[in-house]
Amino acid sequence: MELSTLISAFTIGLLGSAHCIGMCGGITSALSLSLKGRNPSHVAGLMLCYHSGRIFSYALAGALLAGIGWYLGDLAPAVKMALRYFAAGMMIAMGFYLTGWWRGLTVLEQLGQILWKRLQPLSKKLLPITHSGSALLLGMVWGWLPCGLVYSNLALAASQGSILSGSLVMICFGLGTLPAVFLTGLFSRQIHHIIQASLTRNIAGLMVILFGLWATPGKHQMWIMSLF
Repeated sequence: MELSTLISAFTIGLLGSAHCIGMCGGITSALSLSLKGRNPSHVAGLMLCYHSGRIFSYALAGALLAGIGWYLGDLAPAVKMALRYFAAGMMIAMGFYLTGWWRGLTVLEQLGQILWKRLQPLSKKLLPITHSGSALLLGMVWGWLPCGLVYSNLALAASQGSILSGSLVMICFGLGTLPAVFLTGLFSRQIHHIIQASLTRNIAGLMVILFGLWATPGKHQMWIMSLF
């Protein structure tokens, strides 16, 4: 797989932080408040365990979908190109979602609720967080929270053609989301206002749309690369 794909996945995770704050910021802030009064380094360690679990679930989902994409691609080579177009289209849709111009991805999030309703009760059993193991498991559960941003990157993972590549794409994406979500847990109010600002979301959305256009196969890719 190309390094540019991993960089793109990381960057999209970083740019999509505004959406991540809205989806995961609540549980992250709640975790940090429940740990209030503990040693700061211990709290940071538990938060890292939580996010490691979340990223592990992303990687697992990426591996599963990449495996399916690889299998279908072997059956019908045209599927590989179709997956690339689909992944690019999902990125563009995510860009519009971030800006608030079009929220069609909420349909996928509603479908994801079918699985999430079965998993969510498990998270309640893991609270309050008492040790790194429970933080890791809680993150693994919350990694399956219905999220359009995750789904758009899973489409990219599915188009990679190998299980390892699919999981690496989702790991890079998860690492991209980490700075904003992690900092929100430690400095919730200050970071939340900055990242959720409409200007921030619009700029991030436009950048993701450009990434989606760049990912669409065609001669226009070099022109878009020249913009950066």
